[in-house]
Order: sequence, then C-alpha cells, then structure tokens
Amino acid sequence: MELGEQRIRRVLYVFRTMAAHMGAHGGNSPDAALHLSGRIGAIGRAVLAPFFLDGIDLEGLLRDEFLLNAAPAGQTTVSGVEIRLVPKAAELISLLIHELTTNSVKYGALSQPAAKIWVNWRFASRADSRILQFEWLESGVRLGAGAPLSPGFGTEVIERLIARELQGEGKMIFMPDGVQCTVEIPLSNIQPRHG
Repeated sequence: MELGEQRIRRVLYVFRTMAAHMGAHGGNSPDAALHLSGRIGAIGRAVLAPFFLDGIDLEGLLRDEFLLNAAPAGQTTVSGVEIRLVPKAAELISLLIHELTTNSVKYGALSQPAAKIWVNWRFASRADSRILQFEWLESGVRLGAGAPLSPGFGTEVIERLIARELQGEGKMIFMPDGVQCTVEIPLSNIQPRHG
C-alpha cells in the first residue's frame, strides 16, 4: 500500500497545480471559487475511497460525477470493463472526470438537450505493453460565443498530471461538435484482484 507521506505530497502537488492555474487565469471570481470547490470535492471523493481495500470503481466515479451534476440519463452512455483503480490513479481520473463534466455542463453536451456524451474504457495494447484506454466523446454540441476553444485546467490534468503521476498520456481535442478526450494509463494503475 502506498505510504501516507507520498500520497500527501501528491495531493499537495495537485492542489499547487490548481492554484497556479487559477492564478494565471484570473482565479478571483465567484465562478473560480466554485470550480476550486468542485475540484477539491472530486479529489476528496477519491482520497477517501482507499478505505475500501478492493480499489476504487471507475464506473462509480463517473456515475457519481454525473449524478452530482444532474446529467440526464438519456444524454450519457457509459460502458467499459469492470475495473478498480489504485488510489493514486483514482484521484487524478476523478479530477479529470470532474473537469470534463463541468466543462460539458457549462459549454458542452450537458448544456444542450440534443447533444450526447459517450464514455468508454477498455484494455488495449500499445507497443509491447497493456494499457487502460479511457475515452470521452461529445457529439451534437453547438458551441456558443463564450465556449473556450483553448486548453484549460482539464488539459493541464491530461498533459502534466496524468503523465507525471501515472506515466500515462492523453489528449483533449476541441472538435466542432464537442470535446474528445482520450487517456491511456499503464495497468499498474489498476487494483489487482484478490482471491
């Protein structure tokens, strides 16, 4: 099991990254405070989950975030292999899911009744290793004038934190009809099955 000091350092690094991003992008508004609160909540849910010794369920993290944001069931499709993440992976994947969902509520599929979100994950091969591949795909989105078309904190989670902390890689693409996000992480981030 991961040492408590290592986990604390990692969580503090994530918080410092969030604070630096907010400082660089005008983080003094009430909206920024709500974003920070949501991000802390996403990490908190995953940080507390290690008390369950069999890992943290990826589908549960995703469905909890959709439920917290009142995402209509008819707009979301979720599918994937049954897996449980180690705490380190769960913290960052939970934060990523929060960022994608928040963005979708404000500007993307969850802000428009006719738009859809497909989320799936599966085991795949890359070079000579096995990976977990997570995909988020929006469609039918009509971007408004205030929609961000440039990288934000979610992109920073993918490009810096996923790579640094999970030795994975990912990309977020702003398509004309919605966001497409793909993350690949090594299977060392999956909780081994016992028994």
